[in-house]
Amino acid sequence: MPLLKDVNGKQFLEDYNGVELFKEFTPGIAKLPKLTYKLYYNTPAPEVVEKCIKLGRCTADEAAALEKAFNERYGDK
Repeated sequence: MPLLKDVNGKQFLEDYNGVELFKEFTPGIAKLPKLTYKLYYNTPAPEVVEKCIKLGRCTADEAAALEKAFNERYGDK
């Protein structure tokens, strides 16, 4: 299974239950309308995270916690 750096926005949301991770680690992103997520479907997940930090939707600490949780749950063992 991939690490966060290996998936795009659509995979993160649809294949790996990304909305639940947003709710748990980055509530500012989770509050956005789902239509907003579609803009980033073909964007690599790390780029989406950087954009969210720059837009003030999450902090670097929240993003790091989300990435760590994703990698622990879905990354190669």
